[in-house]
Amino acid sequence: MPYLALGQAASGIALSSYSGIYGVNINPSGLVNSKLFYDVNLISGDVFLENNFVYIHKEDFSLFKLLSRNPSIPSATVRGEGFDYMSGIDKVRGFEQTDIMGPAFSITLGHQSFGFFSRLVTVTSVTNLPGYLGELMFEGLDYEPLHGVPQKNDKFNAASAGWWEMGLSYAWVVNETHFNRWSLGFNIRRLWGYAGAQLVSYDADYTVVNDSVIDIRNLDASIGFSIPLDYETNDYPAGGKTFKGRGMAVDLGVTYTRKKAVSVNKTYKSFCQYQYDEPLYKIGLSVLDIGSIRFDENVVEERYDNVSAEWRSVDTLGYRNINNVMQQISTVFYGDPYAAGTDAESFNLGLGTAMSLQADYNYFGNWHVSLLAVVPLTLTEAQIRRPGQVLLSPRYQTDIFEVSFPVSLYDFRKPRIGLSARFYYFTLGTEKLGSFFGFDDFYGMDLYFSIKFHILKGWCGRYKPTPDCRRFSF
Repeated sequence: MPYLALGQAASGIALSSYSGIYGVNINPSGLVNSKLFYDVNLISGDVFLENNFVYIHKEDFSLFKLLSRNPSIPSATVRGEGFDYMSGIDKVRGFEQTDIMGPAFSITLGHQSFGFFSRLVTVTSVTNLPGYLGELMFEGLDYEPLHGVPQKNDKFNAASAGWWEMGLSYAWVVNETHFNRWSLGFNIRRLWGYAGAQLVSYDADYTVVNDSVIDIRNLDASIGFSIPLDYETNDYPAGGKTFKGRGMAVDLGVTYTRKKAVSVNKTYKSFCQYQYDEPLYKIGLSVLDIGSIRFDENVVEERYDNVSAEWRSVDTLGYRNINNVMQQISTVFYGDPYAAGTDAESFNLGLGTAMSLQADYNYFGNWHVSLLAVVPLTLTEAQIRRPGQVLLSPRYQTDIFEVSFPVSLYDFRKPRIGLSARFYYFTLGTEKLGSFFGFDDFYGMDLYFSIKFHILKGWCGRYKPTPDCRRFSF
């Protein structure tokens, strides 16, 4: 959220001058402009969940009780208490991400930086799901206020994937003159997909008549999935390959830096002597997550091409296994349990491609202010859709200690306040501080951390450091 870690940003790590290899998460060209000569990321993680529909009333929520040994889980039994939903909402949007990065490392050799990283990721996105369908899924078919209300739903999308990846990062200074510096960078990543699923509904025209009948006048939709489950026996994990798909992705970035002083690094003979050129400000632009995963193991793909049916006894739809459910649905629309299947041997699931703008200004002493904007890009129908975001973050940083106070608009709609702190090699932060203290109803949470060690630019081990080399930090 590299990449999906933008989801959502882990700004206290990624925007820092001490970000090192984690900085490639938002712009790979920033690696060569980091304060770090050498960086080793032992483990970093980001857990993120946000939606605009289901929530827990703040009076009934305590994150510490939820995470305790005997968790107290709020009930949805009584409307207006515990676990609830926002009625009357037009479109439901949701995004979930768990991102673990490590091991990873980087080194800067003069005007070039090299990095390696590995990650485990799970991510789910729901985009523009009709609010009526959200209520129907929450309440069930026997909820009478939803009966007899004609619905015509426009396009909506849902996608989910889990994968492991390894990547290489490279950044270099392409031009440097006196106070100005331009740098370019890229990440190239190999992805191994553990599971993936996608649903695209182009058009749906229907009425829930009662708790057992749905009049579907038109349905134009497709579904595809590949999961580690035996579709006949429900055994988990299924036999066959552990990874059901493979893919590639790239991230591209450029950064302009306006330095406070002319660099003296040309006078040094050893890379470790190179000093960090303090910037007055810098501006970066990047495009992230250009790529997809092709799932070709344990694949099911079905297509409902402008079909109609009066689905009677829908409440008796039984579940023996996944194949049986898909066959029953196909029979309803086509009169044939196998007609909806496409006999596809694979399907592609696109990543959450986005464009990102970053800016950082050193306005006084150790005080900085950073700006981050993320704009999602749609490249294909079957794609993870990441939310947009704009974030402004004042921060105070030294070699030993750092603290930042991000203020953001998630999905360009929801204001949030966060807090992040670093002490030497350990960082802990959140983009949504209120979720931990019950200030508002609980619609989601964000928590990230990082454990690493690094060597600052200018330190040459057993050799005497140059006067401005700072210290070894880990």
